[in-house]
Amino acid sequence: MQVDLEQRLIFPPEIITTNLRPNLVLWSTSQKLLVIVELTVPWEAAVGEAYERKRLKYSDIAAEAEQRGWRAQVLPVEVGCRGFVATSTTKLLKGMGVRGQAFRQAVKSMSEAAERSSSWLWIKRKDSNWAAK
Repeated sequence: MQVDLEQRLIFPPEIITTNLRPNLVLWSTSQKLLVIVELTVPWEAAVGEAYERKRLKYSDIAAEAEQRGWRAQVLPVEVGCRGFVATSTTKLLKGMGVRGQAFRQAVKSMSEAAERSSSWLWIKRKDSNWAAK
């Protein structure tokens, strides 16, 4: 597993070479399985559009991996900027075996993180350090 958090994610070279950097890449060399997860935090009315845009963005990587013998999935997930956790996100959690209290807590945490981040961005919107250069 690789996650694009602290440092720039480098896509696993044993699968393919690309400059794209999804948020999360899970893979199993023994099972030749690749899962690409990409988070988007859109306005709630744009959740469907965000899903499709991200699915298309990574579809070429998945197709190339499949040509090389990998089973590949692209899983765009969305948490709305005001805290709405989309069905794509809950499906991913359930598919990963997150259930019960852990599921409810994960959904709550994601919702609150999106709300806090959006609030912080709104507060900082006029900060001179953020001015376009």
